[in-house]
Amino acid sequence: MLETFKEHTRVLNHPGRSFDFGEEKWGVMFLNMGGPETTDDVGDYLYNVFSDRLIIKFPLSFLLQKPLAKFISSRRKPKVIRRYQTIGGGSPLLKWSRLAASGVKRELAKQYPQVEMFVGMRYFEPYIDEELEAAVGEGCRHIILLPMYPQYCLATTGTALKVVLNWMNKTDSKMTFSFISHWYNRPGYIALLRQRIDEAVEQFGRVKPKVVFSAHAIPQKLADSGDPYYSQIVKNVEMAGEGYDYLLTFQSRTGPVRWVGPDTFQTVQALGRQGIENVVVVPISFVSDHIETLHEIDIQLREAAEQAGVKRLVRTRSLNDDARFTEFLADLVEEKIKGK
Repeated sequence: MLETFKEHTRVLNHPGRSFDFGEEKWGVMFLNMGGPETTDDVGDYLYNVFSDRLIIKFPLSFLLQKPLAKFISSRRKPKVIRRYQTIGGGSPLLKWSRLAASGVKRELAKQYPQVEMFVGMRYFEPYIDEELEAAVGEGCRHIILLPMYPQYCLATTGTALKVVLNWMNKTDSKMTFSFISHWYNRPGYIALLRQRIDEAVEQFGRVKPKVVFSAHAIPQKLADSGDPYYSQIVKNVEMAGEGYDYLLTFQSRTGPVRWVGPDTFQTVQALGRQGIENVVVVPISFVSDHIETLHEIDIQLREAAEQAGVKRLVRTRSLNDDARFTEFLADLVEEKIKGK
């Protein structure tokens, strides 16, 4: 998907050479997964996720994908609703994405007064294609796509790029695009991660906790296919974890397929049984708070850890709309403009 997108005639690898960002109207579109804002939205959100053949491909998917997606989402809906109820009744992902976008606009507008911000979600409102239409309506002639995923994966950035590609191929708009495929290894991002880890470790005083990096799992088959996500996660953790006593694990594994591991829950429980009482968890593939941090780690993992003997588990704070994070994102956009 990444190479196909790069080769499109309306995708500019060096936009600053052919577009005047100081004078012409343009925008930044933040790409993210999306989530149900209320419990009433859970069914539609799950259906959209299970309907995406890029991340879940059922047998005879060209015929059965949507019926099976409807069946599975209806079966999972009650359990997922209960989880969202424990974190306030909905996902805060859109809120944090919009706040981050506002921070980036404040930074960029100092030099680029014509810039506009858009937030496009893959599986719930505001949808990516609708935001593209809004960008056209605002008079934007170029869009820089900025995924809120540090690492590239077909199941995250890739499926968002597919939506943009489909939109380009079916519309008459001449709006051009450029994009930032990943930023997991940028020094600014690594520095932010290490600040968050230091902040968590300092809560233990003289005691040195075990640092557990937790990334969202992907099917082993996807990793074996050459998808760069796994290798980027490994490198990301090596850079952020240098000097700490750390492990890499993976969470959010569901369904009867083989997933990359080791599993976060099993690892933390094993640490507890081994007598390790203090643990810091770093959600390495998540930059904003949502169900995987607020429920899966803060509630489920903490409970499982305590039952296994871990006395204290601290999760690093998400970056959300931290001013240093939005400054970093603005720098990424400016680097793309200047062709760095």
